[in-house]
Amino acid sequence: MNTNSELVKKLSTPEFRGAFVASQINIGVPFQIRALRKERHWTQPELAERAGMKQSRISAMEKPGGPKLNIETLCRLASAFDVGLEVRFVPFGELIDHNDGFNPDSFSVKSFGAELAEAEAPNQRVVRGTQHSESIAIYLGHIDLMATATAGYNPDESARVKSNAPMFPMLATSEIGRQYQ
Repeated sequence: MNTNSELVKKLSTPEFRGAFVASQINIGVPFQIRALRKERHWTQPELAERAGMKQSRISAMEKPGGPKLNIETLCRLASAFDVGLEVRFVPFGELIDHNDGFNPDSFSVKSFGAELAEAEAPNQRVVRGTQHSESIAIYLGHIDLMATATAGYNPDESARVKSNAPMFPMLATSEIGRQYQ
């Protein structure tokens, strides 16, 4: 974070910080929705059908400062685009860096199918010492457990969940995760 920037100076007040965070959501998310739709060469009616919404709702969501989007709506859009959705708290420096580097014209998120096809290609790239396919398989294991748990899954019927292994290993080693074991 460049501490000499004009934006950092403005962020010295809590009111401006709050407005800055809100603008990242109210402006940034509509740009992302539109960019992903355009990247896939979909019309608004096509996205609406895939997301189980009306075209007018898609149109409104693509307008910066439009309707407030809730997590359920964002999940429906993520599902329609076949991408993940991450909502998390971050330091302001990270938010500033993201804001400075965001360009809706070059914003791109691969669908799961495209990512998987790339990972299974003969010339797999190595990422952080593991191949994509290994990372995806581990990630899918977590997603499978989360999806079944949230879909009325009965853990008493699964030996996989009955084991003493934590359901989310990455949380088990974190300070917060240990509090819930």
